[in-house]
Amino acid sequence: MVALDAIKAMYAKMKTDYPEFRILKYTNDVTDAKVVAGWAIEVGYSEAVYQLTNKEKPVAIPGTQGVRVLKKQNDGSWKFAVVGMK
Repeated sequence: MVALDAIKAMYAKMKTDYPEFRILKYTNDVTDAKVVAGWAIEVGYSEAVYQLTNKEKPVAIPGTQGVRVLKKQNDGSWKFAVVGMK
């Protein structure tokens, strides 16, 4: 829970520091996926455009290659175990 608490604190601080923050575009293109013994591995590309405040120009994050690993839960849902971007 330490990592989850840290992530929640980081997002709370960002929401306080940048209340106008908006994601203008987010795409995730999975190019390969494998499921083995309750684990799923996805490979793909993501890109995003965001704006910290209404007065600032949008910031583009160009296509980034990444890997996501998900674990199947007992209730049949999937949860991210690892997300890595290059």
